[in-house]
Amino acid sequence: MTAMFDAASLRSGLRVLVVDGHADSRVLLTNLFELYGVETTTATCVHEAIASLHQAFPDLLISELLLPGEDGYALISQVKVLEAMYQVQLPTIALTVCTTEHDQIHALTAGFCRHLAKPLDIDELMATMAGLTAQAKV
Repeated sequence: MTAMFDAASLRSGLRVLVVDGHADSRVLLTNLFELYGVETTTATCVHEAIASLHQAFPDLLISELLLPGEDGYALISQVKVLEAMYQVQLPTIALTVCTTEHDQIHALTAGFCRHLAKPLDIDELMATMAGLTAQAKV
């Protein structure tokens, strides 16, 4: 069942890091988020994502599981180390073509907060983002 998204529920000034090896996916999400005033940073691989996180933590991380080089599971493992180091919690979404029940369980067990399937359901993605970031802020 798809969650209906209310644009008013998305926090103003939200900062999101999108990690995806496919340029079309990064552009699609960046353009979509721009419509809602979401500041988007992108990375193509784990190395770029971790470098970005060392500079500044966003409000949310969205990652494909299939990445060039190391995969999304390696990314979430390193994110957990950085969370402990910087004493922060980073809400995370695996937005991925890996859509089996096993993939979902593996992603959640590895540390992602949510697992969403591509092709994306915009309302579901935006509602999930709003919910995760609302929970993360005091």
